[in-house]
Amino acid sequence: MQDLFGHKTIESEVRSIRIYADEIQDFVSPITGEKWLYTGAIYEDISKPILPDLIRTRYCTDRENWEVFREKNDAEIHWADFRKEVKKRDVINRWLEYAYNDCLGARNLHFSILGINLSNLNVDEFDTHQNFNSIYNRFFRSMLKHSLKKYFGRGVIIEEILHEQGPQQDHKYFDWHTIYKLDQEEGLNVTEKPVCFLPKTHREDERSNVIQFIDLLLGIFKDLHLGVNRENYQQLKQDVLDHKFVNEILIDRVISNPLNSNSSFGYVNRFNVSLFPNQNTEAGSQERLLNSYYDIAKVRLEYLHQHQSSLF
Repeated sequence: MQDLFGHKTIESEVRSIRIYADEIQDFVSPITGEKWLYTGAIYEDISKPILPDLIRTRYCTDRENWEVFREKNDAEIHWADFRKEVKKRDVINRWLEYAYNDCLGARNLHFSILGINLSNLNVDEFDTHQNFNSIYNRFFRSMLKHSLKKYFGRGVIIEEILHEQGPQQDHKYFDWHTIYKLDQEEGLNVTEKPVCFLPKTHREDERSNVIQFIDLLLGIFKDLHLGVNRENYQQLKQDVLDHKFVNEILIDRVISNPLNSNSSFGYVNRFNVSLFPNQNTEAGSQERLLNSYYDIAKVRLEYLHQHQSSLF
Protein backbone atom coordinates (compact mmCIF):
# COMPACT_ATOMS: atom_id res chain seq x y z
CA MET A 1 0.00 0.00 0.00
CA GLN A 2 1.26 3.50 -0.90
CA ASP A 3 0.35 7.04 0.09
CA LEU A 4 -0.40 9.89 -2.35
CA PHE A 5 3.33 10.48 -2.83
CA GLY A 6 4.14 6.88 -3.73
CA HIS A 7 5.72 6.03 -0.38
CA LYS A 8 5.00 2.61 1.03
CA THR A 9 2.79 2.72 4.12
CA ILE A 10 2.15 0.16 6.82
CA GLU A 11 -1.28 -1.46 6.91
CA SER A 12 -3.21 -0.62 10.09
CA GLU A 13 -2.87 -3.49 12.56
CA VAL A 14 -2.94 -3.40 16.32
CA ARG A 15 0.62 -3.95 17.61
CA SER A 16 1.70 -4.06 21.23
CA ILE A 17 5.17 -2.54 21.44
CA ARG A 18 7.81 -2.43 24.14
CA ILE A 19 10.40 0.34 23.75
CA TYR A 20 13.99 0.14 25.03
CA ALA A 21 16.00 3.37 24.93
CA ASP A 22 19.38 4.87 25.80
CA GLU A 23 21.49 7.93 25.03
CA ILE A 24 25.15 8.96 24.82
CA GLN A 25 26.12 12.59 25.15
CA ASP A 26 28.69 15.38 25.14
CA PHE A 27 30.66 14.50 22.04
CA VAL A 28 32.43 17.24 20.11
CA SER A 29 33.30 16.90 16.44
CA PRO A 30 37.07 17.36 16.03
CA ILE A 31 36.40 18.70 12.53
CA THR A 32 33.59 21.22 13.04
CA GLY A 33 33.66 21.77 16.82
CA GLU A 34 29.94 21.02 16.98
CA LYS A 35 28.58 19.32 20.09
CA TRP A 36 26.42 16.23 19.64
CA LEU A 37 23.98 14.13 21.65
CA TYR A 38 22.75 10.75 20.37
CA THR A 39 19.65 8.86 21.45
CA GLY A 40 18.42 5.51 20.23
CA ALA A 41 15.61 3.03 20.72
CA ILE A 42 14.70 -0.54 19.90
CA TYR A 43 11.03 -1.24 19.28
CA GLU A 44 10.05 -4.76 20.30
CA ASP A 45 6.82 -6.24 18.97
CA ILE A 46 5.72 -8.15 22.06
CA SER A 47 4.43 -10.99 19.88
CA LYS A 48 7.94 -11.29 18.35
CA PRO A 49 10.36 -10.48 21.20
CA ILE A 50 14.06 -10.01 20.52
CA LEU A 51 15.25 -10.27 24.14
CA PRO A 52 15.34 -14.11 24.03
CA ASP A 53 17.40 -13.89 20.82
CA LEU A 54 19.96 -11.55 22.40
CA ILE A 55 20.25 -13.80 25.46
CA ARG A 56 20.61 -16.90 23.26
CA THR A 57 23.30 -15.32 21.10
CA ARG A 58 25.14 -13.89 24.11
CA TYR A 59 25.46 -17.26 25.87
CA CYS A 60 25.27 -19.55 22.78
CA THR A 61 22.55 -21.53 24.55
CA ASP A 62 21.83 -23.46 21.37
CA ARG A 63 25.26 -25.09 21.61
CA GLU A 64 26.19 -28.13 23.66
CA ASN A 65 27.88 -27.44 27.01
CA TRP A 66 27.19 -23.70 26.72
CA GLU A 67 27.13 -23.43 30.51
CA VAL A 68 30.89 -24.02 30.62
CA PHE A 69 31.43 -20.67 28.89
CA ARG A 70 28.68 -18.74 30.67
CA GLU A 71 31.06 -16.62 32.76
CA LYS A 72 33.16 -15.75 29.70
CA ASN A 73 30.05 -14.63 27.81
CA ASP A 74 28.58 -12.71 30.74
CA ALA A 75 30.59 -9.52 30.20
CA GLU A 76 28.74 -6.21 30.24
CA ILE A 77 28.69 -4.52 26.85
CA HIS A 78 29.26 -0.76 26.91
CA TRP A 79 30.94 0.81 23.89
CA ALA A 80 32.69 3.53 25.90
CA ASP A 81 34.67 1.08 28.04
CA PHE A 82 35.18 -1.60 25.40
CA ARG A 83 38.92 -1.69 24.76
CA LYS A 84 41.00 -4.82 25.16
CA GLU A 85 38.59 -7.57 26.20
CA VAL A 86 38.23 -10.12 23.43
CA LYS A 87 35.31 -11.76 25.22
CA LYS A 88 33.30 -8.54 24.80
CA ARG A 89 34.15 -8.39 21.10
CA ASP A 90 32.92 -11.94 20.70
CA VAL A 91 29.53 -11.13 22.25
CA ILE A 92 29.31 -7.95 20.16
CA ASN A 93 30.09 -9.85 16.96
CA ARG A 94 27.43 -12.45 17.72
CA TRP A 95 24.85 -9.73 18.36
CA LEU A 96 25.72 -8.03 15.08
CA GLU A 97 25.61 -11.38 13.30
CA TYR A 98 22.13 -11.89 14.76
CA ALA A 99 21.07 -8.46 13.46
CA TYR A 100 22.45 -9.27 10.01
CA ASN A 101 20.75 -12.66 9.81
CA ASP A 102 17.50 -11.20 11.11
CA CYS A 103 17.43 -8.96 8.02
CA LEU A 104 17.42 -12.09 5.87
CA GLY A 105 14.94 -13.97 8.02
CA ALA A 106 12.36 -13.03 10.65
CA ARG A 107 13.00 -9.25 10.55
CA ASN A 108 11.95 -8.77 14.17
CA LEU A 109 14.55 -6.08 14.94
CA HIS A 110 13.45 -2.43 14.68
CA PHE A 111 15.63 0.48 15.82
CA SER A 112 16.16 4.19 15.36
CA ILE A 113 19.05 6.53 16.10
CA LEU A 114 18.76 10.31 16.34
CA GLY A 115 21.79 12.56 16.52
CA ILE A 116 21.07 16.03 17.88
CA ASN A 117 23.40 18.87 16.92
CA LEU A 118 23.34 20.84 20.18
CA SER A 119 25.38 23.64 18.57
CA ASN A 120 22.48 24.40 16.23
CA LEU A 121 19.85 24.65 18.95
CA ASN A 122 18.66 27.88 20.54
CA VAL A 123 19.19 27.04 24.19
CA ASP A 124 16.92 29.90 25.25
CA GLU A 125 13.98 27.85 24.00
CA PHE A 126 14.61 25.21 26.67
CA ASP A 127 14.50 25.10 30.45
CA THR A 128 17.71 26.80 31.61
CA HIS A 129 17.67 24.94 34.95
CA GLN A 130 17.26 21.49 33.41
CA ASN A 131 18.80 22.18 30.01
CA PHE A 132 19.81 18.64 29.09
CA ASN A 133 16.56 17.04 30.22
CA SER A 134 14.45 19.71 28.54
CA ILE A 135 16.23 19.17 25.21
CA TYR A 136 16.33 15.41 25.53
CA ASN A 137 12.67 15.01 26.46
CA ARG A 138 11.47 16.92 23.40
CA PHE A 139 13.59 15.13 20.82
CA PHE A 140 13.25 11.72 22.45
CA ARG A 141 9.47 11.94 22.10
CA SER A 142 9.80 13.14 18.51
CA MET A 143 11.99 10.16 17.60
CA LEU A 144 9.60 7.66 19.19
CA LYS A 145 6.53 9.19 17.58
CA HIS A 146 8.06 9.22 14.08
CA SER A 147 9.49 5.70 14.32
CA LEU A 148 6.40 4.05 15.78
CA LYS A 149 4.15 5.38 13.04
CA LYS A 150 6.67 4.65 10.30
CA TYR A 151 7.37 1.09 11.43
CA PHE A 152 3.99 -0.09 12.69
CA GLY A 153 1.31 2.20 11.26
CA ARG A 154 -1.39 3.73 13.41
CA GLY A 155 -2.54 0.72 15.42
CA VAL A 156 0.11 0.93 18.13
CA ILE A 157 -0.22 0.18 21.82
CA ILE A 158 2.89 1.17 23.76
CA GLU A 159 2.96 -1.34 26.59
CA GLU A 160 6.00 0.15 28.31
CA ILE A 161 9.06 2.32 27.81
CA LEU A 162 12.31 1.08 29.35
CA HIS A 163 15.23 3.52 29.55
CA GLU A 164 18.71 3.09 30.96
CA GLN A 165 19.25 4.82 34.28
CA GLY A 166 20.57 8.34 33.79
CA PRO A 167 19.91 12.05 34.31
CA GLN A 168 16.34 11.61 33.05
CA GLN A 169 15.49 10.12 36.43
CA ASP A 170 16.15 13.50 38.03
CA HIS A 171 13.63 15.30 35.82
CA LYS A 172 10.24 15.58 37.46
CA TYR A 173 8.35 15.24 34.18
CA PHE A 174 10.23 12.65 32.12
CA ASP A 175 8.78 9.41 33.47
CA TRP A 176 5.15 10.45 32.99
CA HIS A 177 5.16 13.41 30.58
CA THR A 178 6.70 11.32 27.78
CA ILE A 179 3.82 8.85 28.16
CA TYR A 180 1.22 11.61 28.31
CA LYS A 181 2.44 13.42 25.16
CA LEU A 182 2.71 10.22 23.10
CA ASP A 183 -0.80 9.22 24.12
CA GLN A 184 -2.10 12.48 22.59
CA GLU A 185 -0.91 11.34 19.17
CA GLU A 186 -3.46 9.91 16.79
CA GLY A 187 -2.84 6.19 16.28
CA LEU A 188 -0.73 5.80 19.44
CA ASN A 189 -2.15 4.40 22.64
CA VAL A 190 -0.05 4.22 25.78
CA THR A 191 -0.61 2.25 28.96
CA GLU A 192 -0.45 4.21 32.18
CA LYS A 193 2.89 2.74 33.24
CA PRO A 194 5.54 5.44 33.84
CA VAL A 195 8.89 5.11 32.11
CA CYS A 196 10.87 2.34 33.83
CA PHE A 197 14.59 2.87 34.36
CA LEU A 198 16.81 -0.18 33.94
CA PRO A 199 20.30 -0.72 35.41
CA LYS A 200 23.32 -0.85 33.12
CA THR A 201 24.06 -4.45 33.97
CA HIS A 202 22.08 -7.41 32.68
CA ARG A 203 23.06 -9.29 35.83
CA GLU A 204 20.52 -7.24 37.77
CA ASP A 205 17.85 -7.24 35.07
CA GLU A 206 18.07 -9.40 31.94
CA ARG A 207 16.18 -6.73 29.96
CA SER A 208 19.34 -4.63 30.13
CA ASN A 209 20.74 -6.88 27.40
CA VAL A 210 18.63 -4.84 24.99
CA ILE A 211 19.82 -1.59 26.54
CA GLN A 212 23.43 -2.72 26.01
CA PHE A 213 22.63 -3.55 22.38
CA ILE A 214 21.29 -0.01 21.86
CA ASP A 215 24.42 1.41 23.48
CA LEU A 216 26.46 -0.66 21.02
CA LEU A 217 24.55 0.70 17.99
CA LEU A 218 24.84 4.27 19.29
CA GLY A 219 28.58 3.93 19.92
CA ILE A 220 29.21 2.46 16.48
CA PHE A 221 27.32 5.23 14.71
CA LYS A 222 28.92 7.96 16.83
CA ASP A 223 32.40 6.77 15.89
CA LEU A 224 31.44 6.48 12.22
CA HIS A 225 29.92 9.96 12.25
CA LEU A 226 32.47 11.98 14.22
CA GLY A 227 35.58 9.91 13.53
CA VAL A 228 38.11 8.66 16.06
CA ASN A 229 41.62 9.30 17.29
CA ARG A 230 43.32 6.61 15.25
CA GLU A 231 46.52 6.78 17.32
CA ASN A 232 44.84 5.23 20.35
CA TYR A 233 41.73 3.64 18.84
CA GLN A 234 41.55 0.05 19.92
CA GLN A 235 41.97 -2.69 17.32
CA LEU A 236 38.99 -4.57 18.76
CA LYS A 237 36.73 -1.60 17.97
CA GLN A 238 38.14 -1.43 14.47
CA ASP A 239 37.30 -5.12 14.10
CA VAL A 240 33.70 -4.39 15.07
CA LEU A 241 33.45 -1.51 12.58
CA ASP A 242 34.58 -3.96 9.90
CA HIS A 243 31.64 -6.27 10.63
CA LYS A 244 29.35 -6.95 7.68
CA PHE A 245 26.29 -5.62 9.53
CA VAL A 246 28.05 -2.29 10.01
CA ASN A 247 29.32 -2.08 6.42
CA GLU A 248 26.71 -3.82 4.31
CA ILE A 249 23.59 -2.75 6.17
CA LEU A 250 24.23 0.27 8.41
CA ILE A 251 26.63 2.19 6.13
CA ASP A 252 25.80 0.99 2.61
CA ARG A 253 22.05 0.87 3.04
CA VAL A 254 20.50 2.52 6.11
CA ILE A 255 22.73 5.61 5.83
CA SER A 256 23.71 5.72 2.14
CA ASN A 257 20.42 4.53 0.64
CA PRO A 258 17.73 4.89 3.32
CA LEU A 259 14.68 4.70 1.03
CA ASN A 260 15.40 1.53 -0.96
CA SER A 261 12.25 -0.44 -0.14
CA ASN A 262 13.23 -3.12 -2.66
CA SER A 263 16.33 -4.21 -0.75
CA SER A 264 16.55 -7.90 0.08
CA PHE A 265 17.58 -6.87 3.61
CA GLY A 266 14.18 -5.26 4.26
CA TYR A 267 15.59 -2.45 6.38
CA VAL A 268 13.19 0.31 5.28
CA ASN A 269 10.47 0.78 7.93
CA ARG A 270 12.67 -1.08 10.42
CA PHE A 271 15.92 0.90 10.77
CA ASN A 272 16.40 4.65 10.72
CA VAL A 273 19.28 7.04 11.38
CA SER A 274 18.58 10.80 11.51
CA LEU A 275 20.51 13.96 12.37
CA PHE A 276 18.87 17.23 13.46
CA PRO A 277 18.90 20.23 13.08
CA ASN A 278 21.02 21.08 10.05
CA GLN A 279 21.06 24.81 10.83
CA ASN A 280 20.35 27.27 13.58
CA THR A 281 16.94 28.89 13.11
CA GLU A 282 14.74 31.30 14.99
CA ALA A 283 11.35 30.25 16.33
CA GLY A 284 8.62 31.15 13.86
CA SER A 285 11.03 31.67 10.96
CA GLN A 286 10.42 30.28 7.49
CA GLU A 287 13.56 28.16 7.83
CA ARG A 288 12.16 26.56 11.00
CA LEU A 289 9.07 25.47 9.06
CA LEU A 290 11.17 23.71 6.41
CA ASN A 291 12.74 20.29 6.87
CA SER A 292 15.60 20.80 9.31
CA TYR A 293 16.88 17.24 9.17
CA TYR A 294 20.20 16.48 7.53
CA ASP A 295 20.09 14.51 4.30
CA ILE A 296 21.56 11.41 5.92
CA ALA A 297 22.74 9.97 2.60
CA LYS A 298 24.98 13.03 2.11
CA VAL A 299 26.39 13.16 5.63
CA ARG A 300 30.15 12.67 5.70
CA LEU A 301 31.18 9.78 7.93
CA GLU A 302 34.51 10.94 9.30
CA TYR A 303 35.66 7.44 10.25
CA LEU A 304 35.48 6.30 6.64
CA HIS A 305 37.26 9.44 5.47
CA GLN A 306 40.04 8.83 8.02
CA HIS A 307 40.37 5.24 6.87
CA GLN A 308 40.58 6.22 3.22
CA SER A 309 43.15 8.91 3.99
CA SER A 310 45.33 6.42 5.89
CA LEU A 311 45.61 4.28 2.75
CA PHE A 312 47.53 6.98 0.86
